[in-house]
Amino acid sequence: MNERRSSRVAPAASQESPRERPRSSAASPRPVRPAQRSAPPSGMGERVARAWSRHPLVSMARHRQRLGFYVGLHTMLRSGVALSLALTELSRGADKDAFRRAVADVGAAIASGSGLAEALRRQPSWFEPHVVAALEAGEFSGTLEAALAGVIARMEAIQKLRWRTLALCLYPVYLLGAFIIGGSFLDAATGAMSSSGTDGIIGGAILAIVGRMLSAATVGFALFVAPLGLAALGLEAGWERLRLRLPLLGTFHRRFQASRFCEVLGTSLGAGLDAPRSLQAAIESTGNAELQARAGQAVQRLRDGATFTDVVEWLGVLDAESLRQVGIGERSGRIEPLLQQQARENTEAALRGLRNLVFALIVMLVVYLFATNIMRIFEFQSDYFRRIEDLSHTGVSAPRQGGRP
Repeated sequence: MNERRSSRVAPAASQESPRERPRSSAASPRPVRPAQRSAPPSGMGERVARAWSRHPLVSMARHRQRLGFYVGLHTMLRSGVALSLALTELSRGADKDAFRRAVADVGAAIASGSGLAEALRRQPSWFEPHVVAALEAGEFSGTLEAALAGVIARMEAIQKLRWRTLALCLYPVYLLGAFIIGGSFLDAATGAMSSSGTDGIIGGAILAIVGRMLSAATVGFALFVAPLGLAALGLEAGWERLRLRLPLLGTFHRRFQASRFCEVLGTSLGAGLDAPRSLQAAIESTGNAELQARAGQAVQRLRDGATFTDVVEWLGVLDAESLRQVGIGERSGRIEPLLQQQARENTEAALRGLRNLVFALIVMLVVYLFATNIMRIFEFQSDYFRRIEDLSHTGVSAPRQGGRP
């Protein structure tokens, strides 16, 4: 169908095996079985556990531990240490740490004949799908050390993105704190005026501040546990579909999903993994249940002779510009570097979308706080002038009463 397309980009079913290249000493000497996709969680407890592991704040807190594991594994493999021995060393202290117990289970699975990616995929609470997909590509192509180096670089970049996102959220927090304090003093002053005294303004303001802080903490806690609640109720798939359609939040998730897809696909093809496995790994890395359900059809389309661009367009994972770049790369034989470029551009676009989302939230918060506090100021002023008028009437009528015979 496409004569200019290389056999590595869109191979036939009979050409599915990867091209021959020397395996690194880090790769397993035994034949490596393909990593099978883990079964979807069935019980409520398992769904909640996976949702907890994917929670942005939990991932941020676990980053250092997981990064240390990949750095240690990469260092030992580069030094010629066998994979099983490296995992044994990295699992020391497994009796005191859940992550190291997971690493010990990975080592035991490899000792029984599993591949690294297959063993990692059995621990979905600790090893993310896009990381496993990248390591699977390196494992099959004999470039596991390079794949680990790429994983480490991406994890550091993602952690920087998380910190930048947290920094973007600090301004609305400061703003909310200022309005909580100012609004509490306004409420306390209004209450003191209505009760014909000003002695309890400070105490009333402190009570109002505590009450508002508890209300804000309740809202924050509800937002934090919302992903766990959706998982417990089995509504994660519906929420994933809905959030992709929301104006600003959907833009961020679609761009971030496209970035992972392009990154894993480009890395897999560049490492020499055959086209169907590269496509399967890229779809798996998105974490999108709908795309993962269509992975078999996408791979079959590729084997039937469709171009990479046709299959990616059918999946709908990329926007028009990114899809055009994939088509250019496929026709020119430079699909791997163009995919990596699209991964970077989509990451930057995701960050811009996140900034726009935070800015919109700030604007809505400012409008709400100003509206509610301005109403309190008007109420305070009207009450103040009413009391002045009452005092003036009282002062005028008092002399008249005293001057009667």
